[in-house]
Amino acid sequence: MSATRTLARQRRLLLGAAAAGLALVAWFLLVGPRPPAWLPSCPFHAITGLYCPGCGSTRALHALAHGELRAALGYNPLAVAFVPVLGAWAIARLLKTLRGDATPVPLPRHGAGFVLAVVVLFFLLRNLPWWPFALLAPHG
Repeated sequence: MSATRTLARQRRLLLGAAAAGLALVAWFLLVGPRPPAWLPSCPFHAITGLYCPGCGSTRALHALAHGELRAALGYNPLAVAFVPVLGAWAIARLLKTLRGDATPVPLPRHGAGFVLAVVVLFFLLRNLPWWPFALLAPHG
């Protein structure tokens, strides 16, 4: 695939991702300040009784869309912590694409391993029943 076609494809994907993100924020704003009861629950939690690293993420993003940082942290502090990281990556990717650069955004050397370790540790700690770890479990 030529560099021009790759760049055009990346631009279309970024435009689609940006549109989807804006649609999600708009939807969150339209459904009101409290997360509706019909937001999906976690199938992993329903089957195992354990909280996965993503449990509460939808409600956390909903709370962030309404500027409720404290509520968002109560639902999923890891999701809240990753929002600025993912936002920075998205902006870097967008700027590279707009400059005509089709190369990937470089990640820190051990970035993937670090993220995996944080997610696994978060999964383990949020399922412990003792304070302060019980604070990591989703609560509204």
